[in-house]
Amino acid sequence: MSDSGVTVEAEELRRRLIEPSDFVADTAAFIDVRLPRSQGKASYSFIGPGVSQNPDQVINLVERHGYNVGAAALAPDTVNNPHLHFTAEVFLCIGGSWRFTVGAEGEQSFSVGKHDVFSAPPWVFRGFENVGDEEGFLFVVLGGDEPGGILWAPWVLNEAAKTGLHLDANDAVVDTTAQDAAEPAAGTSAENFLAPMTTDDLTNLDHYSDDELASRRVATADLAWSSDALLSAKLSDHQSRVAPVLGFGMSQDRQHRPPIGNRHGFSMEWLEIGAGSSTGTHRIAETQVLLLVEGDWRIELNRGSDVVSADPAHGSLFSVPPGAWRNLHNIGAGSARAMVVNGLDGYNAIEWDDEIVKAAADAGWAIDANGSVAPRALLNRFEP
Repeated sequence: MSDSGVTVEAEELRRRLIEPSDFVADTAAFIDVRLPRSQGKASYSFIGPGVSQNPDQVINLVERHGYNVGAAALAPDTVNNPHLHFTAEVFLCIGGSWRFTVGAEGEQSFSVGKHDVFSAPPWVFRGFENVGDEEGFLFVVLGGDEPGGILWAPWVLNEAAKTGLHLDANDAVVDTTAQDAAEPAAGTSAENFLAPMTTDDLTNLDHYSDDELASRRVATADLAWSSDALLSAKLSDHQSRVAPVLGFGMSQDRQHRPPIGNRHGFSMEWLEIGAGSSTGTHRIAETQVLLLVEGDWRIELNRGSDVVSADPAHGSLFSVPPGAWRNLHNIGAGSARAMVVNGLDGYNAIEWDDEIVKAAADAGWAIDANGSVAPRALLNRFEP
């Protein structure tokens, strides 16, 4: 990145900040919304179109990030029926108790709780239901700018057809009950609707053992937190911890290994900042999205007299412009925790502000040639 960097105006910061008051629920996103236990389920398209089958969906931020970010909200005892994706689909549980299933008939199942992450493999049917007693909410990150849509388990299409909902050649939902029965609209005959997958089609899907699926779930109890994951964390006013989830992210701890290492096209890791601390000013060339899960945050962009900032509402998400200087503050009395999505599976290199680099050097720390925090004395052995 050049020293000129990216200067972000206050209006652009606000445009990239998606607060709960900006969330637009889509209750017509998918073909199963009239099935008895799926009525009322809501989907959200925060960044990118996701895989919604509703041509009238609302997208908060359309810029291509290399991945899509959305959400699903289900009332207790509500089900999202079996479907498959062609790219990664990663769930972060924000609230509720969930039962996930894998297989067209839900042959495999397991539980997912608050702040757990599950990376659903491509090319397998997955479904989920809220088994708790309060509304559940899941952030969802999808691989690729164009995830390629979804395929439904055959029985879902058959049952949806009984409610008058079908998929057309563009994978959009068609509601035949909305047509004038005396004069059917063009393109609403059965031969123009997407047919369910055949038995032969199903033989081309992937299969995972229970142990393999378990390896794609990361519970909060399984996290490997490091207080040495950022160069700035060596300084008293920048106390932070990072715990990898998938991909190598931005952690500068050379001992860090992600629990989930297969290709996704992005990385995810937890970032926790102590009360009154901040990350310190830094920038990353890749896209970055912050899912602000807990605590009170202040987001600062730019440096010096150009600094602009916002204090997002609880539960917000923010898309940091690639290459922009940023400083993430915890302005609350307790710890603040966010899930950070970065644009590479591999290491997303951090460039630190000169003040951070100098202060860390004075404290005896620097970044080695591999991008990891290391003792400065061992990297500069001939300096006085």
